[in-house]
Amino acid sequence: MKTETKIKRRNKIFRWTMFFLFLLFLTLYLSQATGYYEYEQSRKTAFTEEQIKQFEQDVKDGKEIDVNSYLENTNKNYQNNISKATLSISEAISKYMKLGIEKMFEGIAKIIEE
Repeated sequence: MKTETKIKRRNKIFRWTMFFLFLLFLTLYLSQATGYYEYEQSRKTAFTEEQIKQFEQDVKDGKEIDVNSYLENTNKNYQNNISKATLSISEAISKYMKLGIEKMFEGIAKIIEE
């Protein structure tokens, strides 16, 4: 009886895994087939061409030129409350581990010196 239950459970897990992988494949395939990636790339190219035209116009007009005003900001901030909390926990653990290791080596040094 237990063997049959294990087999049914494995089959269920296998089916769900295969279903998930199929959905993932289907999503990626449709995004490629519809040209989503190419659209995003062409949009970036169009944006760059607009920035070049704006730069050339500013040069012609004799305006003060700052290169950073023509560049697209590609820095993304991925921080959220969870990542901030885990970062602070990690830093606290690191701090106390460092203190503990330093104290341990100080103790070892005292034992060796005696």
